[in-house]
Amino acid sequence: MQILIPWKPVVLVWGLLSGMIFVGFVASSVLQGKDPFAPGATITQPAAAKAGTAQSGQQPKHSNKAARTPSK
Repeated sequence: MQILIPWKPVVLVWGLLSGMIFVGFVASSVLQGKDPFAPGATITQPAAAKAGTAQSGQQPKHSNKAARTPSK
């Protein structure tokens, strides 16, 4: 007795999942500022762009003491 496997859907799903993993890896590497195809390499940015992102990323720290309610 033979078990028939529909290979076309298996290959399509396998390819789709592999593609999604690859796109996620590349997107994650780019967001971290690394070149996804060169081991250990980082993407260099101009000094003005680095200074602008460093200043815009700073936000004032707020205390959460007022937001907490005492437990009874």
